[in-house]
Amino acid sequence: MYLRHLLTDEQRAIRETFREFVDREIVPRREALEQDRTVVEEVLGKLVKMGLQRSGYPEEYGGDGGLPMVTLTIICEELARGDAGVSLSAGINAGMILQPAVLAGNKAVLDRFVPPFCGEEVTYACLSMTDSTGGADTENPLLRGRGVKTRARLDGEEWVIDGNKSWPTHAGIASVYLTVCNTDPSLGDEGVALIYVPADAPGLSFGKPERKMGYRSSVNASVFYDGVRVPKEYRVAGPGKDAEFYHAIASGAQWHNATQSLGIAQAAFDIALEYTGLRISDGKPVRKWSLAAGIIADMAIKLEIMRGAVYNLAVMMDEHASYPPLFSREMVAKASIVRSFAADACVWICNKAMELLGSNGLSPEYGVEKCLRDAKITQLVLGGQQVAKYRVVNGYYEYTV
Repeated sequence: MYLRHLLTDEQRAIRETFREFVDREIVPRREALEQDRTVVEEVLGKLVKMGLQRSGYPEEYGGDGGLPMVTLTIICEELARGDAGVSLSAGINAGMILQPAVLAGNKAVLDRFVPPFCGEEVTYACLSMTDSTGGADTENPLLRGRGVKTRARLDGEEWVIDGNKSWPTHAGIASVYLTVCNTDPSLGDEGVALIYVPADAPGLSFGKPERKMGYRSSVNASVFYDGVRVPKEYRVAGPGKDAEFYHAIASGAQWHNATQSLGIAQAAFDIALEYTGLRISDGKPVRKWSLAAGIIADMAIKLEIMRGAVYNLAVMMDEHASYPPLFSREMVAKASIVRSFAADACVWICNKAMELLGSNGLSPEYGVEKCLRDAKITQLVLGGQQVAKYRVVNGYYEYTV
């Protein structure tokens, strides 16, 4: 899908800037990014110098005030084409985690946590969401917040938090943790509390970094809360409003996941297209044979439908006046539709790329096996494809358990 008619001159320039950056700084170092943390830090540091990290924060703190979702989609797609883990980390650090506090006007949180993200050093944020027990219950919209196991209770002027989280990105290296808690499971969404926790809070500890099949350039670990105390002002907003922000985060996370799926699929398609043009079989390039040509055509069809869906979602998220709010069941459903389709299409495209490369696809030298490993992750996170389908139907009728 050609996007020239949708993009401004500035957005086209941004796309070219990040495309050149990815081809120069990321693609040649895909293997190193999975094996050497210092290389990841170097790449993210260069993105900080380009202004990406500060882009999502208020101008009064030294940020750029936020970018349109279409622009962010361009950037995240290009970065994911190079390395999905880099795209994930850069997107999280560029304002996604502190956005609820920005929208809520929570000055205590903004004053405490935002300034480092507007500086010149890589600074990490973490969404501490999935509970170690119950897993996808945290993300399941049908449970209306009752599935959140991490507890928060108000003790005077402080929140006291107890619980465990599994798989949060940037756990152990982040400076701030947006923690999804529950004050009272019987209250449903009214009991959901989003509380920011600084990395140096007493009682906060972390497990060792997880070993993963994909997204190896990003860090995941468990987070443990043992009587962690933070000022009561570090709660995003309050009963009811926190749940709205939580559902809005779900929409944003689905968009981010779909955008990464698009970038991964584009990388696999590019590799397969080039390889089949250079690989000779019985005197002519592999892609000149009808069987391979048919596979490439099917890959292109899914890729372009995926791109149209992802950018349409970004436009919907930008056009606040024309569509329901991000926390609404309708928008969560629409975001989940795009995420679910994109993740499945991404895995399919990467599988076909592997088939076209044959045994060479098994080698890291060609890059397709990395695409397939990363692609599978997009199907599994945020509650997986099954919970995504709950979100979808819940947007069309009230589906309860």
